[in-house]
Parts: sequence; C-alpha cells; structure tokens
Amino acid sequence: MSRTGFLVVILVAMVSCVSRPLRALDDWQPILPAELKMTADPAHPVDAIILYHEELSDDNQKHSTVYKRVKIFTEKAKGLANVEIPYNAANIHIIDIKARTISPDGTITPFNGKVFDSTIVKGHGIKVLAKTFTLSNVQAGSIIEWKYTTWWEGLVYAPSWIVQEDLPQKRAKFTFIPLIKEGHVVVDERGETKDRVYSQVMGVPQNAIKNGMGGKLELELKDIPAYEEEDFSPPSDLLKMRVNFYYGTDKMLKPADFWKEEGKYWTKDVDKFIGHSSMISSAANEMASGSATPEQKVRKIYARVQKMKNLNYESEQGSLEEFLSSRSKEKRTLEDVFQKNAGYRDELTRLFVGMIRAVNLPAFVMRVSDRDEVFFQDNVPDPYQLTSEIAIVAIDGKDVFLDPGTPACPFGVLKWQHTGTKGIRQTASGGSELAQTPAPSYKDAVSKRVGRLTLSEDGSLRGKVMVAWAGEEAVDHRLSSYRTDEAGRKKDLEDEVKDLLPPGSIVHLESATGWEDPDKPLTASFSAEVPSFAAITGKRTLVPTNLFEAHERQPFARGERKHPVYFSYPYYAEDDVEITVPSGLRVENLPQEAPIKADYAFYQLNRTTNANVLTFNRIFAMGGIAFPKEEYDGLRKFYAGVTSSDSEQVVLTMAGK
Repeated sequence: MSRTGFLVVILVAMVSCVSRPLRALDDWQPILPAELKMTADPAHPVDAIILYHEELSDDNQKHSTVYKRVKIFTEKAKGLANVEIPYNAANIHIIDIKARTISPDGTITPFNGKVFDSTIVKGHGIKVLAKTFTLSNVQAGSIIEWKYTTWWEGLVYAPSWIVQEDLPQKRAKFTFIPLIKEGHVVVDERGETKDRVYSQVMGVPQNAIKNGMGGKLELELKDIPAYEEEDFSPPSDLLKMRVNFYYGTDKMLKPADFWKEEGKYWTKDVDKFIGHSSMISSAANEMASGSATPEQKVRKIYARVQKMKNLNYESEQGSLEEFLSSRSKEKRTLEDVFQKNAGYRDELTRLFVGMIRAVNLPAFVMRVSDRDEVFFQDNVPDPYQLTSEIAIVAIDGKDVFLDPGTPACPFGVLKWQHTGTKGIRQTASGGSELAQTPAPSYKDAVSKRVGRLTLSEDGSLRGKVMVAWAGEEAVDHRLSSYRTDEAGRKKDLEDEVKDLLPPGSIVHLESATGWEDPDKPLTASFSAEVPSFAAITGKRTLVPTNLFEAHERQPFARGERKHPVYFSYPYYAEDDVEITVPSGLRVENLPQEAPIKADYAFYQLNRTTNANVLTFNRIFAMGGIAFPKEEYDGLRKFYAGVTSSDSEQVVLTMAGK
C-alpha cells in the first residue's frame, strides 16, 4: 500500500506496548447470494468489479489492514487471480496474508499456496518490491478475496488512501486512527511536536471525510468509477482519486513558512554530514592536482565519485527486501563512505559536494522530487515529496547541475527523473530556497539506429543492425543493467531491438560496448532477420520504408483524451537504413514527402535509391514532455502525419516488365 507522511519518533506516556500489531478484519465479510448470482454489472460493462474494499490505518498500533473482494465476470478477468501487493521494504512488513476463492455455487477454496517476494514494474518503468501469490480454481462467476496486515516498528506513517482502482468499486471504506490523542505525542526527528493531522484530497470531496469516535477519520464511498489508464500519462497514482494525510503544526497553514523552516533544518543536516575533514580535503586536492581550470577539477572529482560502489544499485546485497531494510539501520560518516569506497546515492552526492568545497569551489546540495513518482507541489507542506539529492557547482559564475549519486551518469547530465523538477537547494549565503532544475532537452537523449540489410526474393530481410544510445538513453540502459547478469543484459537488448522491428523478427546480439564509460555512447550490434518484410503481389514488390517503427500504431489514435500527455523526457532518434534489393528489380514509385513540423517536434523521412540500394534516413525529435488535454488535438495531428508518412512503401517491379 502506498504511503506518505512524516517519519517520526513516538513518545508514549503509557507503560504498555505491543510488539506485534493487533489483528483486524479477522472475519471474512458475509457472502451474499446476490453477489454469487451476479453475471454482470449494468452500471459498469467490465470483466470484473471490486465488490468491497476496506483499509484501516492505526498509528497507535503501528499497523494497517487491507481487505478486497472482487467478482470475476468473464474468462478474460481470470488473470486477476495473480495478486500483487507492492510495499516499501525499508520500513514496512507484510504479514497475515489470507485469500480464498468462492465458486459460483458457493464452494470455498482457501489459498494454501506460497507467497513470493517479487520485483514488479509499474508505470514509467518503476521497479518496486511486492508480495505476489496466485489463487486457484478461479473461473467466470467466481469471487476472489484477500486481506493482509502491514506493520512497522518505531515509526508513524500518516497514510495515503489510493481511493480509485483499475476496476470499478461497489463499496469502499477507509479509516485512519492518528496518534494525536491523550497519552501520545508525535515528535519528529528535530524534536518538534506534531499536534494535528492535515489532509490533501484529489477527486474526493473534502466534506466526505468524517470525524468518527476516538479521533478516527473515515471515508465511505459507493460506485467509484474505475481509473482508465492511457498511454503516455503522468504516474497513475497522481491522477487517481486519493487522500493524503500528514502530521503537522499550525506552521503548515503557510506553506512558504513551512518550506523556509524545512530548508533550514535540511541544510543544517547536509552541512553536518559533510563537515570539515582533513582526510577528505587531502584526497580531493590530490585528485584535482594538475588541473588547469576549475571545470577540470570538478570533472576529475566527479569521475572518481562515479567509480565508487553505489549501494542503491548494488545487486550483491541478498534479497531486495534485506537490502532496503539495511538502509535505515546503517549510519555512516563522510569519511566512512570515502574509506569504504561505497555509499548510497545521497551519501555519494554529499561526498562529491564536500570534495568540491575542499578545493575551494562553491558547491551545494539540492533535494528534488523524482518526477517519475512525485510531482512536487510547493503548496503541500510535505517534505517527503523530495526523494533524491543532486549537486550544484558554480563554475566560472555559472551553476552546473550534476548527478554524482546516479551511476554511469555523464558529467553535466541529470538523470531524467531529476530534470525539470523542483526542490530545495542550498544557497551561497548558507540558507536554502525553493528552486527548479534545468528543463530536459532532446539533445541530451539521442539514439541512432543503423540497418545494413539485403532483401531476398521471398520478401525476407537479413543483415546487420547497429544501435547507439547517448545521454539519457544511455543512462537508462546502463542503470537497467545493474541488477542483471550478462545473460540478462543480452536478452534485454535483443528484446528491445525485436520490439523496434516488425513482428516475427529474429535478433541475435553480437557485441555491446560502452557499458563502463558514461561519457561515450553505448553501442550494440546485432544480426537480424525479418521474415516477410516486403509484400510480393504479382509483378510488384512493396517495400516498407520505416524499418524500426514499422510495427508501431498511432499512439494517439483516440479522438478524446482523459489525462494529460506526459513523456519521460524529450528525445532525438535518427535512422539510417540501407536495403540491397535483388538485381533485376527497378523502382516504380519512390514516395517523397515534406517534413512535418510542430512547435515542439520535428519529423522527416528521406527516401533515395542508387543502383539496387534503397536508402531511408529518418529523423524524429520530440522537444516537449507535458501536454495538457487542450493541446491533445495538435499532438494527435502531428503523430497522425508521422504515421501516414511511415506507412508509405517503395514499389519495385522487374526491369523490362
């Protein structure tokens, strides 16, 4: 279950305590005959529906419980028997998982299988840990239900209720029991007492949240519509109906004052960690020796920190759950990080800043939101919107933003999640301020695809394909390789190129270079076979002119759009394809079209021929990342033009016929 909120210490003016959470929702909800007989829901023409959804979060007992009951209407929905429960293993434990299947005739099949710890991929490629299991005996007409308990030690988490699901819900009930009551005091790590609970709602009426007995906050809703996923949308959890809670004080009534206070404490913590170490100073000056310019000094130190072991991406930590749990227990100093040649992402960033300061250059830390998960809102006084730290170095009077905590990130390039986002940065005066990171540019995410292939008389295509990635494209690929082995890396690259080529293509990786040097492109070479690439119709052979995007549909074919369009980052892609055709064939028709331009994008596909070689040069540049619904028609028109041009074919006929 997704959570946000303040990390706090509990001071409890009570003698008794519990070592494990009390179990709640121990009894299954009664099975109603009407639910068993349901074959569809007139209000929602769907394959399945959530009959009941309940969540209870209790910060006094440090646990929460979740209960879901789902009705399966069609065979297509049987895949819902594969249940995933995402969670943050750094502080959270999932226990007491129970599940069962109720057949249409009322027969109950309890879940007695194994629960697995798995890494799943959510929207935008985000990988999270999840408990996964599969219910048995699921068929059309079945009811499946499961419940579990989440608990944590020594912390308080004000919950986030993700009210909307991917399925419609008949009934949902949410309850939060905060720690704010007599005998309990919430104190944060700075010693500040939190004496009230705030809420932020999205899509839910504020007055729908009721105050129940004992300080409970309750929300009950009926007939909640399903969240409709669309391609290229912001993270779904940000768009779904939801309620965020957080502990606070009256200072939070003025967000500007809150962020000023938050920045003061945060920058004090950063500077305390960095400190003034003679060991770090000596090492930094040795690294920078012989440099003719400030930039050369910064580059040398940056390269050295980049080579350190980054524990956020270290695969040799045992299970992911053990790795994440260990982060909250380890306490290291800046000297520890340097001596062990290893640290977590933010520790490496702070080490880099400390070293730059040691060579007498202005350097600052900035804490930002990772925009694949969170869109920072400065009117919401929640510091846990800020998830990562980057570095800012003043070189020749200009602020240069750097990402030393992201492995394999080139000098001067930020990981895309850290571009075009907001956060708190340190200032030269020793204070802090809200600031924005540089906007991403298509020039920082470049890919080039090259094809040198031969067309056979049966219409199949064989030859070599080479792909090169630079900037953000290379960073993404290098980061993906960290938690796999050589065989997994090979498979990932082959699968990616298969997805670029028409269906049925056969691809084998021959070589891949540039994994270790972030300042050079990452390149890969493949042998490739594309069966039935060209269509042979009587005397004519029809050859597609867009090898690498030929299988893609128009991504914005729908006439209406519910959500904004959101790309991860701007990018530039160039294709250079040469196809040698059988001798005896001549070009009957070679389509030529003008470039397609928009304020935010450019496309051009040139087709030429020389003897029996067809050459296709394609350029596609997308310069924007966020498009409100009002701009959807223009974006859709641009992509429709691209799709139309890509679908054009060269017509070949036998010479003399």
